[in-house]
Amino acid sequence: MRKQTWKAAAATAVFCSLSVMTAFAGTWRIDGGNRWYQNDDGTYPKNGWAWIDGDGDGVSECYYFDENGYALIDTVTPDGCQVNAMGAWVQDGEVQTRIESGSGAYGPGGSGNTGSTGSGSTGSGYGPGGAGDSGTGGSNSDGSDDFYSWLWGYEYDPNWYLYDETLSEGDKAYYHYQANYYNWEGKSMDTYQKVEEQFSRIAENPSAETAAQEMVWVEIPVWRLVNGQKVADTDRVQVLSSIADEVKAIFTEIYNGPEQFPINSIGGYPWRSNGLNSYHSSGLAIDINPDQNPQVREDGTVLVGSKWEPGVNPYSISQDSDVVKAFGKYGWNWGAAFTTKDYMHFEY
Repeated sequence: MRKQTWKAAAATAVFCSLSVMTAFAGTWRIDGGNRWYQNDDGTYPKNGWAWIDGDGDGVSECYYFDENGYALIDTVTPDGCQVNAMGAWVQDGEVQTRIESGSGAYGPGGSGNTGSTGSGSTGSGYGPGGAGDSGTGGSNSDGSDDFYSWLWGYEYDPNWYLYDETLSEGDKAYYHYQANYYNWEGKSMDTYQKVEEQFSRIAENPSAETAAQEMVWVEIPVWRLVNGQKVADTDRVQVLSSIADEVKAIFTEIYNGPEQFPINSIGGYPWRSNGLNSYHSSGLAIDINPDQNPQVREDGTVLVGSKWEPGVNPYSISQDSDVVKAFGKYGWNWGAAFTTKDYMHFEY
């Protein structure tokens, strides 16, 4: 997939005309098959465009989010721009990118300041063809300084989530994961580029037949629980070939960990009915012990599996499990982050 990079001095006219914001560091999420982006301060972009550097390589792509905060994919946006299967803005088949060299936003549109919800995390932006060549990051006018004033004015407690009675146990587990185990620099850029190339090939003709050509089976060491005793064994999981070595390394670390976490079921690639809206369809997601690490709605309705009992059921993944430590080290996301909790789920 080719990319075209926008720089301040090279911004030229385009036909789209919409406000653009720059998203702060955060994480892509999937909720009910829809992708959305959560900033580290808990806010999320909606009702417009946002530049997002999802892989931390210093280059952002531009995404359009609807009124619910979900990214549009493989369609034409309300202002007439094209986005690809990943939701990134494209022109003439080229993904439009921006080098993150400072403040400002350059995107498909004119001037304006689209904000994410919640307290101060917005910035004004001027797109190519808009009124000016540069934009400003968050300032007093958009409330972002209020956020940072709060941050600087009080001693930050990294364990704040433990005392927040409004959070569910799943939410606390996720924040614990982010605070203690998620490695923001865990992804290899070489691997990421290979993943992007393979995903692009699948996206050109999204189908089970196309995706299957990009997959491989990986043999992994595992622990089984037999009559109350841990027994060494092996298993297999099917994933995108470019992450095979990483998957092998992750499960080797889980196996070598002091917990000797037992695995009774594991799943990677199958082509899902919602296509590339599921990371499983591209071989970039793994589910572990689904019965004991269920998918659960906010109201407690269990969609898949039975009950999450960390510390009670040895098959349930706890917030300090060797499983979350290993996946976090390599920069994978945990499904505990989703609005509909998916404790079994880890995605690249």
